[in-house]
Amino acid sequence: MSEQFRFDQYDALIFDMDGTLVDSMPLHLDAWEVTSSEFGLPFDRAQLNEYGGIPTRKTVSMLAAQHGLDIDVDAFTHRKTALYLENIDKALVFPPMWELVKRWHGKVPMGIGTGSSREHARRILKNTGLDTYISVLVSADDIHNHKPHPDTFLKVAELLGANPANCLVFEDTQIGIQAGKAGGMATLLATEGALQRV
Repeated sequence: MSEQFRFDQYDALIFDMDGTLVDSMPLHLDAWEVTSSEFGLPFDRAQLNEYGGIPTRKTVSMLAAQHGLDIDVDAFTHRKTALYLENIDKALVFPPMWELVKRWHGKVPMGIGTGSSREHARRILKNTGLDTYISVLVSADDIHNHKPHPDTFLKVAELLGANPANCLVFEDTQIGIQAGKAGGMATLLATEGALQRV
């Protein structure tokens, strides 16, 4: 896989976390499903999966507006987060992505740009051991304009001292791919560790 894509030609490899590096999206979506039921918000698993990379608070506001509902965004976000945290330690790195990270560690700079909070991202990185391999993390707490805006990935590139035009972004959603392209970066769609040029 690594040889096929020649990752050594890039200044930096930039990864989304949830659903790209780590199999955590089902945990998020299960929490969304329960919370949506409790708050009377229509639940569409496929739609919410595509919203990966957008913080929960923003997603709730968007969905409530789409459905013409008046929802307590703070209460919803608190409940969904609490449910997610009950299972966060179950998140595991996709095996092909582990192989990729270990193969290129120390050879090509790597960073993570995620729509998760810094606290949650750090917990997952520590639990999985990814923090030993990837030190640069940009979370939802660190920028104002989230995906599909490019700010998250541009900040990672800046912290790595990399030229955005020669960075490669790994993402599992179209919103994330849009963010990478908007930053002038090359992109790969990463689905459960399988890579595809987009």
